[in-house]
Amino acid sequence: MKFQFRFASILQLRQQVRDDAGMAMGQAIAAIKRVDDQSSEIGAERQTLRQMGQTRIGNVSVDSLLAGGRYDLQLLTELESLAQTKSQLLQELDRRRQALAAAEAEVKRFERLEAKDRQQFLAEQAKREQAEIDDATSRKYALMRRR
Repeated sequence: MKFQFRFASILQLRQQVRDDAGMAMGQAIAAIKRVDDQSSEIGAERQTLRQMGQTRIGNVSVDSLLAGGRYDLQLLTELESLAQTKSQLLQELDRRRQALAAAEAEVKRFERLEAKDRQQFLAEQAKREQAEIDDATSRKYALMRRR
């Protein structure tokens, strides 16, 4: 007789939910990395813009200074927007991390139940086999005594 876990389909469902939660968490981490990369690029662009402004010597166009200042403000606004987005993404990551932890706990609960049921099944199977062996031995002994 083969062991069959009575909640195998539920365990598989819980494992799928856990795997999906892990993938969702990975997506959130990837989104945060993209935001960080964009922030780094904008920060580097602002640094380059400042360096260009500091190295100007001689005749300087007021229009180019104003355009550079406006562009720097635009970059700063983008950085603030990215920081706000990152904050929201971090909150979402935390929510997904909690969902993953809950899903993992559910899977572990069912895996422990499966292990317990498997041990109980094996113990009962061993008990039945031993009873069969004892019965066969008794019959063999009874036949030998009759002779």
